[in-house]
Amino acid sequence: MSWDRTAAGCICHPQISDFEIPTPAHLLDTPGMLSISERKFLYSLAKSKYKAQGFVIDAGSFMGSSVVALAQGLTENPYLKNPGSNWLEGEKPIHSYELGYLPAPANGADVVRHFGPVTYKFGDSFVPTLKDNIAPYTELINLNIGDFNTFTWPKRAIEICFVDMCKTPALNRHITQQFMPNLLPDSSFFINQDFFFDRLPWIKITMGYLAEYFEWYGQVFTTSIYKCTKKIPDHIVAYDPFTQASLDECLKYHDCYANQHLEDMFQLRMEISKAYLLGEKGNAVDALDHLDAVGKTFEHTFHDEGLRGMHNKNRYDRAVRQIKRKFQ
Repeated sequence: MSWDRTAAGCICHPQISDFEIPTPAHLLDTPGMLSISERKFLYSLAKSKYKAQGFVIDAGSFMGSSVVALAQGLTENPYLKNPGSNWLEGEKPIHSYELGYLPAPANGADVVRHFGPVTYKFGDSFVPTLKDNIAPYTELINLNIGDFNTFTWPKRAIEICFVDMCKTPALNRHITQQFMPNLLPDSSFFINQDFFFDRLPWIKITMGYLAEYFEWYGQVFTTSIYKCTKKIPDHIVAYDPFTQASLDECLKYHDCYANQHLEDMFQLRMEISKAYLLGEKGNAVDALDHLDAVGKTFEHTFHDEGLRGMHNKNRYDRAVRQIKRKFQ
C-alpha cells in the first residue's frame, strides 16, 4: 500500500487522504487550537466517510473548531440529507463534551491567550463562545458541559470518535472505557488529537495495548487516526495498561506503531514521550539518560527552518527541566 503524504506532518491511508478539498472558510476561522489540516480532515471525514451507522463523538470541543468541522461535514453528507434513510432520524448525531474552561495557574498568575479574534483568560468560562460558534448546528449537536469523568456513554454505536481530552491518565482511562467498546468494526474511526504530543505517554500505551483491535490509518499533525477492525470487549478496556502494566510492557506498547512514516520532529516527540514514561514508571536517571541520547540523535531538528527548530529545542529542554524537577 502506498501512503499519501498530503502536506508537512500529514501522512494517511489512501482511503482518507482526500481531505485537501475546498473547505468552507468559517471552519478555518473558528477560534481554537486545531491546525488547518486537522479541521479539513474532520470536515472531509464527516462529509464523505460517515454512513449514519452510529453517533459522532467530539470529546474536547474547546471553542468549537473540531465540532464545527464535524457538523459542517454532516450537513453535506448524503446519508443525512435524505430524511428517513438512516436510524438517526429524530436524534442529534453529534455528542460534544467540554469542561468549559482552561484551569488558571496554581500560583494565581494571569495567563491570557489569543485564539483568532477571541482573547481568553485562563480560569474564565469560554462556554458562551463555544455556544455562539455551534449555534448554526444546534439541530445536530448535543452539548455536554462539565468534567468528563462524571459522564457515561449509554452503550450506543459510535462511528466517528474524535478525542482531544486525554490530558490525564484518569481521563484517558475513562474515555477508553466509555467509548472504545461501542466502536463499530470495519466502519468506525477513532481519532486522538494528542497522540503526537510529547507529554502524554499513556495515550501511546493505551493504543499499543489495543493494537489488535485497530488498523493505523495515519497522522494529521498531532492527530493519530485509527480504524476499528473488531469489537472491543468491556473486559479488555477495564484493564488500564499505564497504571497496571510493568515498565517493560508499557515500553513495548508505547512503541507499538512503527515510526518510519513520521518526520524527524514527530519521532523526536515520541522519544520525549518515552522519557516521561521512564520518569513516571521507572526513574529519573534512566529518563535523563534517554533524553541525553535523544538530544544527540535529533540534534539536527533543533536547527530546522523557521520556528520549527526553536519549538523542537524548547520541547526537549522542557522535558529535561520537568523530569529533573518532578522525578529527581
